[in-house]
Amino acid sequence: MSYWRSVLLVLAGACSYGVLSVIMKSAFSAGFTPVELSGGQLVFGTLIMSGVALFLSRQRFRLRHLLILLPSGLMMAGTSLFYHRAVSEIPASLAIVLLFQFTWIGVLIECIADRKWPGPEKWASLVLLGIGTVLASGLMESGLHDVSATGLIYGLLSGFTFAMVIFLSGRLAPDVNPYLRSAVSIGMAALCLSLVYPPTFLINGRLWDGLLPYALLVACFGSAIPILCLSIGVPRIGNGLATILSAAELPAVVLLSSLVLHEQVSLYKWSGVLLILAAIAVPQIKWNRLVHPARKPHRHKM
Repeated sequence: MSYWRSVLLVLAGACSYGVLSVIMKSAFSAGFTPVELSGGQLVFGTLIMSGVALFLSRQRFRLRHLLILLPSGLMMAGTSLFYHRAVSEIPASLAIVLLFQFTWIGVLIECIADRKWPGPEKWASLVLLGIGTVLASGLMESGLHDVSATGLIYGLLSGFTFAMVIFLSGRLAPDVNPYLRSAVSIGMAALCLSLVYPPTFLINGRLWDGLLPYALLVACFGSAIPILCLSIGVPRIGNGLATILSAAELPAVVLLSSLVLHEQVSLYKWSGVLLILAAIAVPQIKWNRLVHPARKPHRHKM
């Protein structure tokens, strides 16, 4: 697969998380809880990706895949658990900001793993991401009032675990078919989360009270699509760039909230969206060619 197709795949996976946020807002309004939606996301995500792997993967499942991909599943379950805990204790705008700390955390993890300091374009991108995230989340307008320390910790943990999801997507079992790898990773995440929050919604009737459509939607946009896109795209472009590209989630949330939910979006948020998009574009620019354009060889006339 080409470099730019991999970039587009990672962007598509990030934007699908933005779609997920809009779906979850509608589901919360309908009376469903974060635990029900998180459980539905992983359970049905496992079923969807297992079906995809069954038909599209030529590689057979092996028990060793469970052990190899267990860390990825733990990080996925942790992201879901910590983020929903954070949202329950602190304002959603602050929870998003804390989740988006995965940008610099992911670059730091890659630096430690590869023992290589990031280039100036990544530093510039991280600065723009930091400013843009604060503006786009609305934190400048809402401020910090009576913030729970526990909620802050949960939010930071969600950022760390999501950074690890991206990192492990490019490192664990790269020789395993991405369809199969995605199915096993999501399945392990569902199993880990079920140990903390048993999926009682499967037997207590909530599924048939309107939860099923939401569960299928969050499974597609919160598990199947993004994890598959990351599994295919990250090994090709690297963890550091994939982490920066994944910040496209927040602009997608702002745009969809305005277009679909008809929410008022302030100038602060639009300016934050533009900064995040600029931050995503910075690592893609060939700065050497701009500063030192290739010169055409001079032809001597005979």
